[in-house]
Amino acid sequence: MKVYRNVEVETEEIQVGDVIRFSLKNGENAEAMAVEKQADGMVFCFVDCLEKEYPMNKRNTTEGGYEKSYLRKVLNSEILDLFPDDLREKMIPFANGDLLKIPSEKEMFGENVYSDDPEDCDQWEPMKDRRNRIAYQGSRTGVLEWTWLRDVVNASSFAVVAATGFSSSNFASGSSGVRPAFKI
Repeated sequence: MKVYRNVEVETEEIQVGDVIRFSLKNGENAEAMAVEKQADGMVFCFVDCLEKEYPMNKRNTTEGGYEKSYLRKVLNSEILDLFPDDLREKMIPFANGDLLKIPSEKEMFGENVYSDDPEDCDQWEPMKDRRNRIAYQGSRTGVLEWTWLRDVVNASSFAVVAATGFSSSNFASGSSGVRPAFKI
């Protein structure tokens, strides 16, 4: 696996499984792994969670799904604002126009375990290794984290990756870790 120390590397050189390192504007160090090559760029997903946990919604509801969630709004405002300017300038929007997203069950597990989301996508190659689905809170603090996925499970829960790397669910108003994904 190649590890790049900054984001000055041309994306044509980056292969799935490579990791880039950068610092957020709040001083938090981040690593992001290349997880999927798309026609317009490379998708990266944080190796570990942000230091701060977030609820999917302030109330215990899944109404409107991920698209109408509090977490999506925070990702594409407060969290996006923490990204270094040189990286942010290179970001390519996803199909819905967002510059940041969180993974889906299919991207993590290759199937919907808890949800019935019809999204047509494949499992990210690195996520076939359970270790790559496991994330720490913040920059490897030693605390394994449950991390949000964008799939609705029922009226009050969204899918998550459990600290063990397996699929589970959490109440929408509960706080879990966030592993942003972006494309450059």
